Amino acid sequence: MTQQTRVLIASLRTLHDDLAAFVLELNPEKLRERSYDTEWTVADVLSHLGSGSELTLLRLRAEHEDAPTPEESAQVWAKWNARTPEQQAAEAIAVEEEFVSALEGADDAALAVLHQDFGGLEVDPDEALKLRSSEQAMHSWDILVTFDDNAALPEAGVPGLLDVLPITLRFAGQPHEDLLRVRVRTTDPERDYVLQLAPDATHLTSVDDSTDTSAVDGELMLPAEALLRLVYGRLDPRHTPPYKASDDTLLERLRAIFRGF
Repeated sequence: MTQQTRVLIASLRTLHDDLAAFVLELNPEKLRERSYDTEWTVADVLSHLGSGSELTLLRLRAEHEDAPTPEESAQVWAKWNARTPEQQAAEAIAVEEEFVSALEGADDAALAVLHQDFGGLEVDPDEALKLRSSEQAMHSWDILVTFDDNAALPEAGVPGLLDVLPITLRFAGQPHEDLLRVRVRTTDPERDYVLQLAPDATHLTSVDDSTDTSAVDGELMLPAEALLRLVYGRLDPRHTPPYKASDDTLLERLRAIFRGF
């Protein structure tokens, strides 16, 4: 197992432990509150995370890339949907603990089954772990912000989210007619990108000494976690931290493209 893989699994451990500690303090009424995703309650978000962990566990334990079968997946989802909110919360914490522990004890051969085709893109095990961390971090925020408007993305999930941002951008943008080239600089951590948006494609490239940044249509500076929430459609005005933009309409144009998925 490489050092990077160990770091990714450690990040998942932190994300799980922190969310579990928070959820254990929620009473039945709070589990039934609407999360940031207004179609889901807090318990629904936990059910989604729990079922995802259970399905990945099936994949790890089957030791082949075709697991779980569509029938197995349907059975897992039906089981989770039939649970009460209290059961969904408790079982989500339990199965995620089991999932993270399985990752911590896995060797390279076991982790190899995480290799998958993701939207026509081949994803290796480390990238799969980053995507799982991304989902865990973003849905954790969906829960945290239900009770705290100033909540930020869990810090442990930000590096993985940034690393898979080029993958996320393949499907994050809604249909649009904009032609837009934006220089985006982040803090915590510091990153420098050029974001290019067109009706048929979205590209993100890191700025280096050879990058031409003279022809951008605008510039945006904001915390890295806010950029990530923007791409995931979670940066509405009420939940936007202080930022700098080259003009007043730039962020609204980007919000119109990244409306969530």
